[in-house]
Amino acid sequence: MSNKNPNPKEPLHAWLPKVILTFLVFGALFFVVYQVTGGMSSDLGDNSVWVLIVAMALLVLLPVVDRIQTLSLSPTGFEATMTEAQAKAIKEVGAMVEDPKVAEAAQEQILQAKNPEQVRAAVAQAVELNVTRTVDAVKNAIQNKHKCYVRYRPEPDEPVQSYHVAPLDIKKGKSAATKTNDYLWAYSYEHASIVSLRLDRIIGVEPSEETFDPAEVMPKGKEEWNVPRAW
Repeated sequence: MSNKNPNPKEPLHAWLPKVILTFLVFGALFFVVYQVTGGMSSDLGDNSVWVLIVAMALLVLLPVVDRIQTLSLSPTGFEATMTEAQAKAIKEVGAMVEDPKVAEAAQEQILQAKNPEQVRAAVAQAVELNVTRTVDAVKNAIQNKHKCYVRYRPEPDEPVQSYHVAPLDIKKGKSAATKTNDYLWAYSYEHASIVSLRLDRIIGVEPSEETFDPAEVMPKGKEEWNVPRAW
């Protein structure tokens, strides 16, 4: 039986039923053992057989309680088991991360996770690492004026979109709804206009040997760049 303490970050309804169930099983087992070892009256007789059967049944029940610790409760009932949560997380990483090394490392962490929080943390870490690699590739392309091929998924359940772009900068969104996120700002040759692609939804960036002329793709007016460049 593993010793799993409630996560203080979990809501009360998520861990309290597990704790109560564990104490009930241990309490019943303690009571049975107490009765067998002297707590019952001297005329135990044939009842001792049934007491021993109950004790054995409780011992068999302990692994079941341990399995329940891998489940998460919500106000609407049981959420997915760990196995289901892990499978969903692996699928999510595959949809949002193109780099095979990042995806494999995330998959290993997900499979080794002991609770849903660790599964979610592994997914978040994979996305963050993918963003870091995206930023590095974009910065290098900007400084060398290289065009890029960008694979982008607007939402986890939407198809991947491909962009052929001249990368211009990495900066926050301009509206109240987007200013909390970082975006790749680039000139899209498919759209013949500037597009903004949210960094944590970019699956992969492939720099091209083809260069671009900043004067042909630069937005009009003065711009303050976040990514340093010599042009």
